[in-house]
Amino acid sequence: MANTRQILKRRNAAAEISKVTGTMETISAVRYRQYYHQWAEGLAFYDALAQLAFLMASAQTQISHPLMEGSQSNVNALIVIGSDRGLCGAYNADIFRMLETHIKMAQRFGRELHIYAKGRKVLGYLDHLKIAPVKVYEDFGEVPTAEQANAIGDYFTNEYLNGKIGRLGIAYNRFFSAASQKAQTLTVLPVFDLIDDLTTRATVIWPWELQLEDFELSPSPESIFETLARMIIRTSISGCFLEASVSEHLARVISMRNASENADEMIKDLTKAYNRARQSQITVELLDIVSGVNVSNN
Repeated sequence: MANTRQILKRRNAAAEISKVTGTMETISAVRYRQYYHQWAEGLAFYDALAQLAFLMASAQTQISHPLMEGSQSNVNALIVIGSDRGLCGAYNADIFRMLETHIKMAQRFGRELHIYAKGRKVLGYLDHLKIAPVKVYEDFGEVPTAEQANAIGDYFTNEYLNGKIGRLGIAYNRFFSAASQKAQTLTVLPVFDLIDDLTTRATVIWPWELQLEDFELSPSPESIFETLARMIIRTSISGCFLEASVSEHLARVISMRNASENADEMIKDLTKAYNRARQSQITVELLDIVSGVNVSNN
């Protein structure tokens, strides 16, 4: 009976694991759909920003503004977005590899790297590397509100304008589609790199025959550029947190679904093994009974 009891224990354990992974898959699936709808609804706004930014950046009369030019500061700022929980495949591991690359590149080129962290997994890895983050974003859950994203964007914009940082990047998992997510770094400052990224990934590219000179702007492009740049920076930072959350929950859905399927396969195999062991045990017991009857008859 010890053998069958062990098989039953393993089967029950696999069944419990299947329940847990199934529940986690359901929760992450709900959150994924919620964040995905937010992401999809914002695509048109991103396209509008990309079109306007492209017009201003490609104007024949070049716009001169500190946000478009390089900074002399030796400090690079990096926002690293990870998850609070695990069980999401290689989601955090990809971010950790990217973080290590930034650290090595900063050391190679003699830059000072200031890290701003989001997610307990990122904090744990930074603690492992014995690196203290400049700031930890703990005042919101997974995605900041518009006011919180604006505050983050304005803080780094002012730091850049004051010459305290030379670049700002965000290391996160970008969501391209349900079939494609990839860890990458989005350069936010200087804003010219951000505009280039926006216009490259825009769903609808502005018609090339149109130019900024075809429009009459009041006030002048130079006077409204900083307002537009701040809007782009704020929106992009908010979008990075949103895309990271979409990618995280999709990764967890896939990981938990695979775990549930593996647990179900294990349950089937253990059930077969239990049936075989039980049948073998019954056969042995029947043989013992028959043998006992034969002995008593003799």
